[in-house]
Amino acid sequence: MKLSTDFPIPVSNHKLRPTSRVLCMGSCFAENMGKRLDNLSLTLLNQPFGTQFNPIRILKALAFETLNSADLYSDGDFFVHPDFHSNFISQNPEHLLTEIQAKQEETKTFLGQSDTLLLTFGTAYYYHDKVLNRPITHCHKQASQRFVKHMHQVSEITQAFRDFLQKHPNKHLVLTVSPVRHTRDGLMENAVSKATLRLAAHEIWQEFPGQVSYFPAYEIMMDELRDYRFYEKDLIHPNETALDYIWQKFKETYFSSELLTAEIAWNRVLSTLMHRPHPTKIPLHIDTLEKLNTELPTEFKGVDYSKLAKKLATEILSLKASLGSK
Repeated sequence: MKLSTDFPIPVSNHKLRPTSRVLCMGSCFAENMGKRLDNLSLTLLNQPFGTQFNPIRILKALAFETLNSADLYSDGDFFVHPDFHSNFISQNPEHLLTEIQAKQEETKTFLGQSDTLLLTFGTAYYYHDKVLNRPITHCHKQASQRFVKHMHQVSEITQAFRDFLQKHPNKHLVLTVSPVRHTRDGLMENAVSKATLRLAAHEIWQEFPGQVSYFPAYEIMMDELRDYRFYEKDLIHPNETALDYIWQKFKETYFSSELLTAEIAWNRVLSTLMHRPHPTKIPLHIDTLEKLNTELPTEFKGVDYSKLAKKLATEILSLKASLGSK
């Protein structure tokens, strides 16, 4: 008896390898996938500007435009920027701009070195700030009268990505539509928004089939996992079981055989690293971790294992310190 509607997902010709450099941007779903990728040997930059839900605003962030202090919003004694997440906040406007500029430079450098961009579209809606007289990314709880809500058309999104792809011919884009429903927009409005995003992603893929691929996270959630037991208590966000399932599908679609092999070895080290030994077994566990550390160059030939080495070194020092405190 079949209890869900599954469908085949074409295996991508673009494969992630142990040495891939991946930039993840977009909704909180992109952040979740990025965290999972960051547990591997991949070099990853995950959500450098915080969550961004609108596809054109994502590209706007990647334009690295010069910042203007006149654009800042004040929130009590603090300042935030309408194009960046509230992770960037300061009581000093100049310090805030300096922090954002540093992140822009870091991201610009990483973009130049990356081979893959994983971008997740959350909503086609955006807000126009009547005071600044321009679209913005985050309202930051400013007075609602300040904003007018709009929705991008498919043609606008497609054109923005056409321009971006033509400027970055060596980047592969993995596009996804977030399975998280934007219920604050209204369920009917969310349906129109998601349909717009899906059609835009389809048109971008059709025009750039060698440079763009689409991963059906939205379709997996809506069809294969069409049951509220796969949602968090808010009935909006996918729960861990759903995310694990989607992650497995993502691996089957994009992971090279080399990355799958490296992942098994990587997870084996992490499993040992996460083990919490009985207090009487701590010296033995330290020996095990130190042995693992010496084996990393052999286990991961040609692979950057520095993230694992750093984790091992930190845990070894912590365990030794705990022995010294007894």
